[in-house]
Amino acid sequence: MAKKSILPLLLIITIIFPLLSFSSDVEFPLVQSFSYFPYVKNNMLVNGDSDFVIDVGYSNVYMFNYDKDVVNDFELASATIVYRKSILRNLNVEFYLRTGVIYGGVMDKLIVDFHKLIGNGEDGRDEYPRNTVNYQNKDIFTYNKSMVFTGPFIAGILTNLYDGKDVDINFRASLGIPLQEKAGISTGKPFLSTGFIFLYRKNKLAINMSIYGSFFKIPDWYDPGEVRSRMFFFNLHGAYKKIFGGFLFRSTPFRNGDLSNPAYQVYFGYRITDSISISMYEEIPPMDTVTDVTFRLMFEF
Repeated sequence: MAKKSILPLLLIITIIFPLLSFSSDVEFPLVQSFSYFPYVKNNMLVNGDSDFVIDVGYSNVYMFNYDKDVVNDFELASATIVYRKSILRNLNVEFYLRTGVIYGGVMDKLIVDFHKLIGNGEDGRDEYPRNTVNYQNKDIFTYNKSMVFTGPFIAGILTNLYDGKDVDINFRASLGIPLQEKAGISTGKPFLSTGFIFLYRKNKLAINMSIYGSFFKIPDWYDPGEVRSRMFFFNLHGAYKKIFGGFLFRSTPFRNGDLSNPAYQVYFGYRITDSISISMYEEIPPMDTVTDVTFRLMFEF
C-alpha cells in the first residue's frame, strides 16, 4: 500500500520539477548525512540578477558488506531547490534545500535483467527481496519502511578571484544547517564547505573543474575512530554545444570497511533547450558509496 501511495508522488515530482543541466552531488544518503555538495551552477551572477533551479534526481542504491551488517538497498527520489542572487559587484549569495523520499522502488528487476544481459548474473541482488527498503548500519539504525527526509539547509557565497578572457576562477564557501537529526539521514551537526572553481569557455566549448572540502562534527552514535570529520569532492565537467558529460569523485568520512571506499561516477547528458536538460550517472568500481544508476532532469528559471 505504501508503494502505491508514493508512486503518484514520484510522477508528480518528475513532471512538475524538471531541471537545468550540470553536475551535482553523488547520491548516497549515508555519506550525505554528514555533508553534501548541491552546487549545480558555478557562474557568477551580476547586476542584481538572480536565478532559481530545482535539481531532481532518481537513483537506485544497492550495496552491502561481507558481514551484511551494512546494507543500502532502496530507491531514492530527491529534489534540491536552489536560489542564487547577486548582491554586490563581486558577490553572490546562494541557498540550497534538499528533500526527497526513500522507498522500495521499481527498478530492481530492470537492473537484474541488464546485469544478466552483460553476463553479471544477479550480481548479488538475490540477497534481499526486490523493491523493498533495507537500510542498515550495524547497530546504529535499521530502516525497512519508506520515509520522507529533508537535508540540511545550506547558505553560502560565491565570489570571483580571477576574471580573464577565457578563464575564470571562483571561490565558494557555504554553511550547512541541519533541520533534523536522524541517523543515516542527517547527523544533526552543521558543516562548513569551501572550494575553488576553474572555468574555461571558448566558442561553444565549456570546461570547468571544481574542488571542495567539507568539515563537520562527528555525531555521538559513531565511534570517532571509525569516522573522519572531513571529506572532499571533485568534479570535471565539459560541454560542447548541447552535449555534456563529466566525472565525479567524492571521498568518504568512513575509515574502515567497504564504506571507506570513495565514490567515482561518470555522467553524460543532453541539453534539450537553454533551460532544460536530461542526464544519466553511472558508477565506477569499487561502487560501495555510490548509486547503481542516477537519472536527472533539470530546469533553470
